[in-house]
Amino acid sequence: MIDETPESNAPEKKVHRRTPPATPAVQAWLDGDEPRSSLIDTAENETAELWTRINSEAEQLRRRSTPIHLQHRILSSLPDLPQAAVPDEPSRISPVVLAVGGVLLLAIGAIIGTMLVR
Repeated sequence: MIDETPESNAPEKKVHRRTPPATPAVQAWLDGDEPRSSLIDTAENETAELWTRINSEAEQLRRRSTPIHLQHRILSSLPDLPQAAVPDEPSRISPVVLAVGGVLLLAIGAIIGTMLVR
């Protein structure tokens, strides 16, 4: 018989450690005002360790650059000269269409006006 309890079939979820908010001591350390040795609490040291790791990873990402062969490939795919934009022809409405539209608007206004007067 197979045990079908939800606990046995559920995949294990990764448990994320919730970092407490930075205390004033951690803020002072991050700002460079205090040395790390001024952090007394275990939670403060965990927060400082997290920020040390974040800063280290950010510095590694800042040093990354696009490989030369990829950079040449990207730049060679760009056109040599920018394409000139072709201006669209302005839409022209014929005078007959304008006249018919004006007459329709006038008629609608007259109908609404007579309905309001009654």
